[in-house]
Amino acid sequence: MSADEALAQRLQDTVLTPLHAVATRLDSLLALTREPPVQRRVAETAAELERVAAALRSQLRDLQRGDDEGVVPALRDRVLDAGQRLGCVPRFAADAAVADLDPGVLADVTAVVGEGVDNVVRHAYAGNLEVTITAGAQVVVTVVDDGVGPDDDAPGEGGLARLAALAEARGGTSEITANPDGFGSTLTWRIPG
Repeated sequence: MSADEALAQRLQDTVLTPLHAVATRLDSLLALTREPPVQRRVAETAAELERVAAALRSQLRDLQRGDDEGVVPALRDRVLDAGQRLGCVPRFAADAAVADLDPGVLADVTAVVGEGVDNVVRHAYAGNLEVTITAGAQVVVTVVDDGVGPDDDAPGEGGLARLAALAEARGGTSEITANPDGFGSTLTWRIPG
């Protein structure tokens, strides 16, 4: 194991894992209140924590890879891993300009892709997954599945609320909608480029 790999492992164990535990505790706080200002503040704090964790995960992957792959291949790997868990071959496409985005935006995009594909794996019972990232006048991440579709009764909290807070912090939007054919859902996260 190289020195960089050892450092990455120590940071994973001593920083990233505790950050994840704090984020989980913040999510559980949302269930304790129905006060919109409190929910919004907790969701914003959780979004900021997720942004920090995503940036750290990205840096850890770079350390483990020797920084020779970059963020787009790491995102592709994340989607391929989700496909394996679903038992499908997912589709992934990213504009070349994605690699040149501001590091903070890349951290947000990484968080969106991670949360989006994790939601599909955990909740959608999907057989297909498609992730597209475009960068230009707008940065747009779409995560499409053919599963059971969005839960209309689910409150706006947890991971999807964090994604909305990430988008809103950058003047954008995040929404999940049912697909027109009645199968699955589409997560669309959009911010100004």
